[in-house]
Amino acid sequence: MTAIPARFAANVGETIKNLPVPDKEELHTAVLQACSDPWLWPQADKYDLDEAVRVISTRAAIVHYVIIPGADPHLWVFAITV
Repeated sequence: MTAIPARFAANVGETIKNLPVPDKEELHTAVLQACSDPWLWPQADKYDLDEAVRVISTRAAIVHYVIIPGADPHLWVFAITV
């Protein structure tokens, strides 16, 4: 599978910018893994009826993304908790 890009909600991007460098790097690595294999991370419990919503957990953050299929497939990273 070819990696697909990730797009970030503005508030998520701002929160990530303010993370300490080691936490930012760990999250970056996790998002790259999700771009390579979007189904790698577990489904988010809150969205049981939509298996396209996934959650990445690192030591510093919990990030929710949805897999957007179609002609321009990408991950939409829409929420972060730190």
